[in-house]
Amino acid sequence: MAQTPRPPQTITKEGALVVNVGKPIKGMNNDRLVAGGGSFVADVQPRGVATMVVLRSPHPNARIKSIDTSQAQAVEGVIYVLTPSEIRENTNPIPEAINTRALGAQYAPWYALCVERARYVGEAVAAVLAEDEATALAARDLIEVDYELLPVVPNAEVALAEGAPLVEPGWTDNVLIRQKLVTGDPEQAFKDAAGTVSGRIKSARIQASPIETRGVVASWDQHRKRLTCWSSTQAPHVLRTYLAEAMRLSENDVRVIQPDVGGAFGIKCPTTQEEVLTSYMAKRTQRTVRWIEDRQEHLLAAGHARDVEAEYTAAFSSDGAITSLQMRMIADVGAPIALAGWGMAYVTWLCVPGPYKIANLETELIAVVTNKSPWQAYRGYGKDTASFFLDRVVEHVAKEAGLPSSVVRHRNFIPSNEFPFMQPTGAILDSGNYAGTLDQLLEKLDFEGFAARKAEARRQGKYLGIGLGQELTPEGFCMPGSLYAGYEASTVRVTPGGDVSVLTGVTSPGTGNETGIAQIVADALGCSLNRIRVTQGDTDSCPMGSGNYSSRSLMLGGSAAHLAALEIKKQMTTVAASMLGVSADTVSITEDVFSSTEAPEATVTFSEVVQQVYLFPHGKHMDNTDPGLDTTKSFKIGNVYHQPEVDGKFNGYPTWSNASSGAIVEVDPETGVVKVEKFVLIHDCGPIVNPLLAEAQLQGAITQGIGSTLYEFVAYDDEAQPITRSFMDYTMVTSQEAVDIEVGHQNTPSPFTPLGTKGVGESGVGSPPGAITAAIEDALSDLDVRLTELPVTPSRLWTAIQAAKTNVMAEAAQVPEKEMV
Repeated sequence: MAQTPRPPQTITKEGALVVNVGKPIKGMNNDRLVAGGGSFVADVQPRGVATMVVLRSPHPNARIKSIDTSQAQAVEGVIYVLTPSEIRENTNPIPEAINTRALGAQYAPWYALCVERARYVGEAVAAVLAEDEATALAARDLIEVDYELLPVVPNAEVALAEGAPLVEPGWTDNVLIRQKLVTGDPEQAFKDAAGTVSGRIKSARIQASPIETRGVVASWDQHRKRLTCWSSTQAPHVLRTYLAEAMRLSENDVRVIQPDVGGAFGIKCPTTQEEVLTSYMAKRTQRTVRWIEDRQEHLLAAGHARDVEAEYTAAFSSDGAITSLQMRMIADVGAPIALAGWGMAYVTWLCVPGPYKIANLETELIAVVTNKSPWQAYRGYGKDTASFFLDRVVEHVAKEAGLPSSVVRHRNFIPSNEFPFMQPTGAILDSGNYAGTLDQLLEKLDFEGFAARKAEARRQGKYLGIGLGQELTPEGFCMPGSLYAGYEASTVRVTPGGDVSVLTGVTSPGTGNETGIAQIVADALGCSLNRIRVTQGDTDSCPMGSGNYSSRSLMLGGSAAHLAALEIKKQMTTVAASMLGVSADTVSITEDVFSSTEAPEATVTFSEVVQQVYLFPHGKHMDNTDPGLDTTKSFKIGNVYHQPEVDGKFNGYPTWSNASSGAIVEVDPETGVVKVEKFVLIHDCGPIVNPLLAEAQLQGAITQGIGSTLYEFVAYDDEAQPITRSFMDYTMVTSQEAVDIEVGHQNTPSPFTPLGTKGVGESGVGSPPGAITAAIEDALSDLDVRLTELPVTPSRLWTAIQAAKTNVMAEAAQVPEKEMV
């Protein structure tokens, strides 16, 4: 049903002629980075820096009986060996990114070293600091740990079994959180249905793999009693607060600097064990300490994602309307820790039924802990899993109803005139035109004409198929009681020379959002883009902000910068009006020049107004005007409801981007090899600030989505030992698997941001699995292959093809000869 939300913030879109927003302007940092001028954490090497390495558990569940560090400490060049007992005595547990107890979830304290038990292979047990890496590694191998092996919980099935060992002995069971929702009358809808479908779907455990692994450099100033921490992080201010709490310091005594970041994808959200370890070691030894993660450590301990299985039953009418959906989701989130990764399971549950209007719904989420590596945030943050599950359900309904899946999607979409729309989960979808994106997609794919192309390819011995996917991507996540909040601050400062500095709390993991922010500010001020420099990632200079996550950089940080720039422009307009001898309401600025409709022949430049402000603060043009051109504004987005006690509503996502996608694939039925020939995505994130940046984000996300569909998975054996320990085992898309990707856009503005913008960074990764699996099934339609588990590797597909061939032969054998004729 349509909802009437609280009125959105009304922000006047006054200002200069738009000359930058909407243009594909090259990233401001591109030339520097391409030329090798970047400065990443590994490049931060102050004089006298020492190297820290971490000893990690080889066991998935083991009690630490004792640790002997004497041999390691005796190695020449070793500075210090840190053990769990010291960490427990001198630090607090790492603060939770999402308050588990506030959401009714079970809690487990997590320290920088495992203080009693190691609960997954790769958990930090001890740390060694030495003058160089080789010495540190040699000493680490001399640490002797006496482990008592404990019963292992290797997967969700074992975790939920009666009498299962407890991953956390103090818990009542292995369920971290359970959520259930029933709305309408699902049972009656099933009785009245024309047909029903049911099945099981599974999304594999995967991992973010940025070019730059995690890294930290920490230095303690003994004279100022102050910690400086350089970290490849997504949220410097959040890290500062959590580091201070973990290390029992004042926030004034902690400075966090984010250098250039070589990719993040969520896996660098704070606060990790290594950030606390490095900082504590620096304070303890009075040395500058450096820790740079190697790739094996990253695969073991940086965190995983997905690993969710769903059972569903759907009822439908003869015209393809889904009248009822029941879905039970079980997520294996690994060992419980303080990071935000487990929240992805909650978001998967929240995003069902996605873009579809289904009146009768029954969903359940069971997030269980096991002795696998914990979840950490990863691009898509659970929305991608929901998209895949819903795509599989829609395809199944379409097949059973004998309808094209495009018809079933159209039949079930939320109508565009019913936004803002509240889903049964309480999620309030701000705006959308889902039918519009799908219609554009069908036209670009020549969907209706594909059957002839498919038939011609089959005559040539090629198996071509086409498939559709749909994604709904809520962005701007904000959680009460957490620093991951729905507001952001930016400072805009004009110098006496007329340069413009923008300092913002949002950061860039290499996406180029600083260029988009500069475009927004340039247009709001009416000045040229080359005046502007954006500063990010330093807690000493930038205003408090939550950093980069959930595609919030332009949506929130850009909006805050927009408001600050408008305030500066208003101040400058008042001065310009005095200089021109006209009324302020007649003055406008375009390309650095103020003019007035009252006196069109007279103009004054941006620089001339700035000089009046700074050089003549007591002059006649500055009467009743504050000196200085320096403003900090915060932007708190609407459509966030954190007061369920008042109106029964809870919504943590203010904007909901969406996309329709289509894949054309070629399948080799003899080998199970799939080649994605073409992928088309029509995306809607409202007005686009910089199409070049947006398309780059979507191209990369689609590639990641293809990787999780066909290649990527983290494997464990039955004893929770990881098998994928290097890129020899964990396969990703490379240039050899390059795909022809085409991106199109639709513009449905959000009513809750000044420019109508929504997020784009997490879009594009959610719909490839559904589109590609549907295309594979279409290519093999005569065999009725059903794909229910990711990734669709050649061996897995080949096995499915053989099973389908067997079924076809068995069915043929049962048909009477006269019917076969």
